[in-house]
Amino acid sequence: MWWSCPECGSYAEMSGEETAGFAVECPDCPNPMVSQWVWDEPNAA
Repeated sequence: MWWSCPECGSYAEMSGEETAGFAVECPDCPNPMVSQWVWDEPNAA
């Protein structure tokens, strides 16, 4: 899952398990990050 900060423009990739149910703080400023997109796992057939 990719996250970005709307204030300073920083971005980070973190797993969904690490961030589920938590606010993600920006490492570069005091603002929260927002999720941008998710890398989906391929479906097993």
